[in-house]
Amino acid sequence: MPEVDNMYRSGVDGNVDTRQYEALFNNAAIGIVLANQAGEIIHLNRFAEMQFGYKRDELAGRLFDLLIPQKCHDGHEGYWEHFYNYPPTRAGDKIRVLYASRKDGSEFPADLSLSHCGLEGRPFVAAFIVDNTARNKDELLSLSRKEQLDRAAAELRQWELEFEKKVHDRTIMLQEALLALGKSWEELNITYKKEKELGLLKSTFVSMASHEFRTPLTTILSSISLIQRYATPGELPNQGRHIEKIRNAVKYLGCIMEDFLSLSKLEEGRVELHMESLSRKKLFSDVDDLLQELGQSNPKDQKIELSCAIDGDLVVMDRKILRNILMNLVSNAIKYSPEKSVIAVHCYFEPEELQISVSDQGIGISEEDQKHLFERFFRANNVTGIQGTGLGLHIVARYLDLLGGRITLKSRTNEGTIFVIYIPQPGRCNALESFSG
Repeated sequence: MPEVDNMYRSGVDGNVDTRQYEALFNNAAIGIVLANQAGEIIHLNRFAEMQFGYKRDELAGRLFDLLIPQKCHDGHEGYWEHFYNYPPTRAGDKIRVLYASRKDGSEFPADLSLSHCGLEGRPFVAAFIVDNTARNKDELLSLSRKEQLDRAAAELRQWELEFEKKVHDRTIMLQEALLALGKSWEELNITYKKEKELGLLKSTFVSMASHEFRTPLTTILSSISLIQRYATPGELPNQGRHIEKIRNAVKYLGCIMEDFLSLSKLEEGRVELHMESLSRKKLFSDVDDLLQELGQSNPKDQKIELSCAIDGDLVVMDRKILRNILMNLVSNAIKYSPEKSVIAVHCYFEPEELQISVSDQGIGISEEDQKHLFERFFRANNVTGIQGTGLGLHIVARYLDLLGGRITLKSRTNEGTIFVIYIPQPGRCNALESFSG
């Protein structure tokens, strides 16, 4: 481009080596194109060559509009001449150009900034081109994350409505349970001993319910408040952590309410047996499904092992009650055992009874606490820092009473615990046929 080369040779400042300007121009990390009043390109730097795929000689004398797609010309018609003849008072002026056009016909999103410059007393216009491809990708990613956040917020709002309904329904159940307890209190008021027992039961129930509900509800409220602070796309990990806290708190509230509901039904005699005959293989499948379910939601990375002989005679069982019993026993083993420990479940089939053991490597139970372990609301002295209602093992014992079964345990502090449940089975074929009918 002789016109510019001559100007550089003649010098911009007598005290500065013009090679410094040329080095600065060619090594700039931005596309720079020089044009005259007619919008004809007279020079461009190496970065602009890389951006557009042209060599300098290919663009010499060509109109700058060649670098802008035809679809963008209408919005900038006459702008170049106006900018040249009427320079802005402030330094630099930006035109928002949606796209720039390469030699191969491809386009890329770009910003174009124009600035006046003078060489040898002759005015020129310098165009600075910024490729916005990366920024546009970031904007699309930010938009996608915002949409995900909006969906999560909508799901959270829906979950809040559902949770409020569940709390309302369970509150009614609890009120009904309290009303039933109140009626029982009046009936048991015949003797001082019964009156005292029922009074203690009611006091313990209200105290425990108040304490156990307060902690997860506080977690939910604080997590929702914190989620609102993390509204930017970069804070999604923080949002996820608090949403997980909410899920865990709600899951725990659900467990508490299920315990209350189960206890209420047992106290009122509303639990009915639904015995059925099933194969050992089916029993093994039911137990395995339950353990898989508990394992998937286990944050401690514990290993749950199951062994069971699947060949042999049929088993007579209420599958729902057996599930509730094992749910309580295995959940306790998970709760009170360390990370990466082993929890073993074994099934034994005797001619007249089914035996299932659940053993763990957890904190164990002292001999003194074992005497009261199956009482309502009782919690061992070494579990005060772990959430719980003290109802699980009491409910297990009540369910086994319905099945005519029993439960035993062996445990030592800090050495683990083994629970074994015994469920009687009717005499072989005749009894099984009567249940299967």
